[in-house]
Amino acid sequence: MTLNEELIQLRQQMKQLEKENDFLEEASAFFAASRLKSAKTKE
Repeated sequence: MTLNEELIQLRQQMKQLEKENDFLEEASAFFAASRLKSAKTKE
């Protein structure tokens, strides 16, 4: 594998990890909001 090919592969992996991270952040925010809403309705 050439250095350029490796660089391209690493950039693709970084893009994929960024997408996964964005998804996890959105999921965390969703569940945090759900817990807050649930806590308010129990009061």
